[in-house]
Amino acid sequence: MPKSGQTVEQSGIYKCTKCGNEVTCVKGEPFPPCRKCSNSEYKLIRATK
Repeated sequence: MPKSGQTVEQSGIYKCTKCGNEVTCVKGEPFPPCRKCSNSEYKLIRATK
């Protein structure tokens, strides 16, 4: 699972694996820490272009 600080390889909507907060991430940018719980792991929910 992608973690905060790693580079996003697929743009899309990701869900925090701890609290369920959703965040939009853009390919080439780093994953942020979750704003709600500071967790660092995400799961891709829906890929975008």
